[in-house]
Amino acid sequence: MDHKRAAFRVGLFTLAGIASLLALVFFLSGSALHPGIPFETYFQESVQGLDVGTEVKFRGVTIGKVTDVGLVTAEYPPANIKDENEKVYQLVVVRFRVDPKKLGHVDDIQQAVNRGLRVQIAPQGITGLAYVELSFVNPQQYPVTPVPWTPDSTVIPSMPSTLTQVQDAIENLMTSLSKVDAGKIVTQFSDLLASLDHEVTTGDAHQAIANANILLNNLNIAVSKADLPATSASIRNLAGGPQTTQILVQLNQTTAQLSKVSAELPALVAQSQATINQADETTADLQASLGPILQDLKTTTANLRELTDSLKHNPAQVLDGAAPPPEGDH
Repeated sequence: MDHKRAAFRVGLFTLAGIASLLALVFFLSGSALHPGIPFETYFQESVQGLDVGTEVKFRGVTIGKVTDVGLVTAEYPPANIKDENEKVYQLVVVRFRVDPKKLGHVDDIQQAVNRGLRVQIAPQGITGLAYVELSFVNPQQYPVTPVPWTPDSTVIPSMPSTLTQVQDAIENLMTSLSKVDAGKIVTQFSDLLASLDHEVTTGDAHQAIANANILLNNLNIAVSKADLPATSASIRNLAGGPQTTQILVQLNQTTAQLSKVSAELPALVAQSQATINQADETTADLQASLGPILQDLKTTTANLRELTDSLKHNPAQVLDGAAPPPEGDH
């Protein structure tokens, strides 16, 4: 009887221990140790240095923890096994939780993503560890990449880490350098050096240098022969002499007269214009008056011409006024 009671107590204690262990596991794996808002993101690069419990920071302030790191092919397996080779299924999914108490008022995450909220892996010193950094960047430079599955949590897009960006830049540079024809560049550089050497030794550049040397030599000779102190003294005496002063006074008077004439010029121009207009009107009236007179003179001249011709052929017309009869009438 005592043996059965002891076995029963042992079994009961074992069941209680198993139940407590299951409750502890459930407690540890549940959300009790991971408070906050769940998010996830996807990386196309290695996530070496990230693990469960890794800090999530925003501008250096810890706001959450990483809760899971895995492969997309395991978390969101494609419906068709052939799609596993696609680039989108080669991503790494990282889930994390953010403590809203650390952020205060949280706006709509989708609006923040549209404004450029991105996730990036940042190195933590030289230890090889890393953390997740949230920051705002240019959304056009790092656009959102759609995924063909339904995420379990709200997605914040990622962008390459600084190390990855440097590696990509170096790879692009090396690719560009591999396409450069080094032999052609060396040949062109050699030709350029040869051309420069020719110009300096026998070409136009050499002639220009020689001409400059001759000019400097002639200038040196001219300066050495010139009496610069005496010339300077003469210039100073001329500038301060009475002739210069008189010229300046006359120049001031001339300037004043020009100013006076310039002030009177608009009135003179207006008066001249009025005179011209009046002359135009007088000319028009004169032309109108002379027109009939000239016409009468023209008519009178024609009559005198006819009379002169008549007198030339019949002078007796002046006395009797009758013209001689025609010869056929005798």
